[in-house]
Amino acid sequence: MAEAMHTIAVVSKLFSNFFVHEVLQGIEPHLFKGPYEVNYYPTTGRIDVEKDMLKTILYEKRADAVISISVPMDEELLQAYKNSGIPVIFIEESCEGGHTVKVDNVKGSYIATEYLIKKGHKKIGVLAGEFLDKRTNSMVIERLIGYRKAIEDYGMTLNESIIKHVAYYSFEEGRQKVREFLSEKAGLDAVFCAAGDLCAMGVIEELRENHIKIPDDISVVGYDDIMTAQYYKPALTTVKQPLEEMGSDAFELAVKCISGEVKIDEHRLIILDPKFIIRKSA
Repeated sequence: MAEAMHTIAVVSKLFSNFFVHEVLQGIEPHLFKGPYEVNYYPTTGRIDVEKDMLKTILYEKRADAVISISVPMDEELLQAYKNSGIPVIFIEESCEGGHTVKVDNVKGSYIATEYLIKKGHKKIGVLAGEFLDKRTNSMVIERLIGYRKAIEDYGMTLNESIIKHVAYYSFEEGRQKVREFLSEKAGLDAVFCAAGDLCAMGVIEELRENHIKIPDDISVVGYDDIMTAQYYKPALTTVKQPLEEMGSDAFELAVKCISGEVKIDEHRLIILDPKFIIRKSA
């Protein structure tokens, strides 16, 4: 490995995203302890841009380790990092042969869907991340697995037409997808925003503007439990991810990899438990 620079690169699509912001809150306290500093590398979400940036970090030897927040990496590039002695730690992503810190997404999605079913809901729409290519975030797949499993376990009919996908997990996408549901007369009695709380807040806003009562007419459940979820009106029922803990665990794992305490060929998988938070929206 190259001479230590005491630098860890953090790569993410959207540093302004609430999810990423709270993960970083788990990383940043470590910086006061030294000796490591963090450099941030935002990407646009385009595959070619992401790959070029990751290659630049690698071949220009800009870091001792990389923490990748929801940014996939192909096996060839990951192997090049390993060959150079630079460990990669994925947050909310899996790559064969890489280290991963994640939450049990199947469980989180299952308990959210199960809750809505037990509340008597019969037609539960879902907003999930996009399927882009073979590098699609494993998180997207796992959350849909949890939803589908709950629907099947309770003997309900799986309706793929009420599963919609978003690219940026944004407030505006939540609003847009509700407009689509309403124009299609989907007849939903609940919406599970597996794409996150910000998207769920967009759903709530659009429903309110259409004079649809929450949760009386349609219940809404989010995912992440970002800081603003408890203050939204109505307060958001959501799946809580220990986001700061994820960031902290990823940083500590990166340091252990750099020091040699964890071998670069050792596939460490840290899976944290989600928690279901019941508030007013469902």
